[in-house]
Amino acid sequence: MTIEEKARALAEPLLTEAGFTLWDVIFEKEGAMSYLRILFEKDDLNDEDVAKMTTPLNALMDTQDFIEHVDILEAGSPGLTRRLRHAEHFEQSLNKPIRVMKRGDKGKTNVIYGLLTAYEAEANQITLKTDTENVVLGVKNCLRINLDF
Repeated sequence: MTIEEKARALAEPLLTEAGFTLWDVIFEKEGAMSYLRILFEKDDLNDEDVAKMTTPLNALMDTQDFIEHVDILEAGSPGLTRRLRHAEHFEQSLNKPIRVMKRGDKGKTNVIYGLLTAYEAEANQITLKTDTENVVLGVKNCLRINLDF
C-alpha cells in the first residue's frame, strides 16, 4: 500500500465517525518538503470543525511507520476550487465548471476552462464543454484539474 492508501484507510473511519466525509488524501513533494494532506468536508465546514479533527488525525498519523517520510501533515477542507483526482470526484462534479492545466506545445502550460459534461471511468477521460467546442482529455495527461467558479 502507498502512503496515501494507508493514511486514507486510517483517516476515513475516524472522520466518518465524527460526521465528516473524506475528500482526498494527497502525499506529494513540494521543493524539499513532503506533505501529507488529509482533506475532508461536511455541510457548513468551519475552522472549529477543522481544529476539532486536526488533533485526532495528527495523533493517529504520528503512530504510523510511514510518518518518517512526512515533513508536514495538513488537515483541512479541500476548498471551493478543490482538486479532482478520483472517479468519485469527477462523478460528483458533473455539470460544474472546471479548470484544467495541461502541458502544451514546447513545454508551455495551457489552461482550459469549461463545464465538466462527462466522465468515462473505463477510459479515465473527461469531456469539457468550452465556449467553442467539446474537449475530451485523458485525466493522466492533465497536470491538474480543479473545480472553478
